Amino acid sequence: MSSLSRKIFTSSAADEDLKRLLSLRVLSVAGQLLAILVAVYYLDISLPLAPLFYILAALLLWSLFSWLFLKNNHKYTVNGFFLQLLVDVASLSAVLYFTGGATNPFAWFLLLPHSVASTLLSRNYVWLMALITSVSYSLLVFYYQPLLHLDHHLEMGAGEHFKDHVIGMWLGFVSATILLAHFVAGMAESLRKRNELLLEMKERIFRDERIVALGTLATGAAHELGTPLGTMDIVAHELALEVQQSGDEAMHDKLTIIQGQIKRCKQVLLSITESATADKYETGQVVAVDEYIKAVIAQWRISHLGVGLQERVIGSGSKPTILSDVALTRALINILDNAAQASPEYVMIRLNWSDNDMLLDVVDRGAGMDPAQLAKLGSDLIGSTEKGLGIGVYLSKASIERIGGEVQWNNGERSGVRVTIKVPLTI
Repeated sequence: MSSLSRKIFTSSAADEDLKRLLSLRVLSVAGQLLAILVAVYYLDISLPLAPLFYILAALLLWSLFSWLFLKNNHKYTVNGFFLQLLVDVASLSAVLYFTGGATNPFAWFLLLPHSVASTLLSRNYVWLMALITSVSYSLLVFYYQPLLHLDHHLEMGAGEHFKDHVIGMWLGFVSATILLAHFVAGMAESLRKRNELLLEMKERIFRDERIVALGTLATGAAHELGTPLGTMDIVAHELALEVQQSGDEAMHDKLTIIQGQIKRCKQVLLSITESATADKYETGQVVAVDEYIKAVIAQWRISHLGVGLQERVIGSGSKPTILSDVALTRALINILDNAAQASPEYVMIRLNWSDNDMLLDVVDRGAGMDPAQLAKLGSDLIGSTEKGLGIGVYLSKASIERIGGEVQWNNGERSGVRVTIKVPLTI
């Protein structure tokens, strides 16, 4: 199954398409019943009513089962939808077999399932449906029960000229299936890809708007927190002087720690303000990838001294360089924060590189995460831990993708979570 088909049939649009198909099938059954009654009681054509009614009744029962399946909130995959079309082809072919085969003027209705497939499914399914409908029509040219008129008991369409006409109809049908498979399916797939790109663009715009709103909120908070932090710094400095004069070394050490934490808070607030307005080329510098990762770890280590971090560099050859982007640094620190919260005793960071990308793996030995939550991680403001770093994960993914990178969260083989990060060397 192609990735495009998966995307098409993982949304509510697939359910709507199936509802339309079931509605069309009910109308088709009603039309076939009406045509059979008109043929028998008005045109005096002899038809085997019992097998025809059995076929149509079975099709209605299958449609009822499909509707109940859909009503119970079950989702159809592309294979399930294709199966529905195959049922339509099989039932219509069976009806045509008992009603004159390719000589039946309604034989072209076999194109309808193929038309639906050409519009909604990927090329592989379209060509498969073209093959199946063409084979079905071809068999109906040679194998069928002829239509008999009750007045003269002659096979309708027994003349040589009419046989030539039927062969021409067969050629026309096969040609139409090929044209539908090639042109209509191609145009439909192009439209689906364009709609997919438009949807991704809308999601990116929406995400950027949320990031801007969060950045504005963070910058405002940084300005408002600056004054109380400054006051706390002054009071802590005065207390330190008083304690120093009194000779209380234990209290002096505690105040020194408090002053250090206040200084760190001020540095963080300053970095928030600067990163909201500064251009990356004004603040960043080109460094080797291993030196850049060491700098990120050193900055992260300040508040995680007790975490058991292991570093591995598995890249070979000459070490490439990368621009030390501020947003990327903050994103990597957020990811390391999550790993440290999951398993403070063990965090592994592996560095590798290719000709064009820097490759990072951040592995922890925590309890792991639910696969459904992993799939949504970073796509919305959801908490990734009990303490909740949903905003950090969301912003980390957005920052990495903004510079053309990729980030994925997966459960480890035995335990924990493995974060795979790919960042282009030329940001």
